[in-house]
Amino acid sequence: MEKTKTGQAWVFHEDVLAEKMPTWEARRIVAHGQDMMMVENTFSTGDTAPEHEHYHTQITYVIRGALQFTLEGETKVLRDGDSVFIAPHQVHSAVALEDSLLIDMFAPMREDFL
Repeated sequence: MEKTKTGQAWVFHEDVLAEKMPTWEARRIVAHGQDMMMVENTFSTGDTAPEHEHYHTQITYVIRGALQFTLEGETKVLRDGDSVFIAPHQVHSAVALEDSLLIDMFAPMREDFL
């Protein structure tokens, strides 16, 4: 499915290609509009999301698995059903402690992902 900057109303998982990421298994841009974006990320044990920051507000929700998540120097383990709120420009990173599936929500949408 081609992604556009205006977004889409209906998104079916089978239509969204998983993109291999440099340091983790895959990313799927599930749905988005100009003000918001939802992204599904798949991590294998040992995969990382290296330390970074961005101007977007982010919420990460762990569907399954376990990740060691560091936010502004504080480290916690997130497991099934846990989430973290990341304010703009907060430095964060993650390491998968086991195979994991998570959802990231961004506001506004991440134009750099399209």
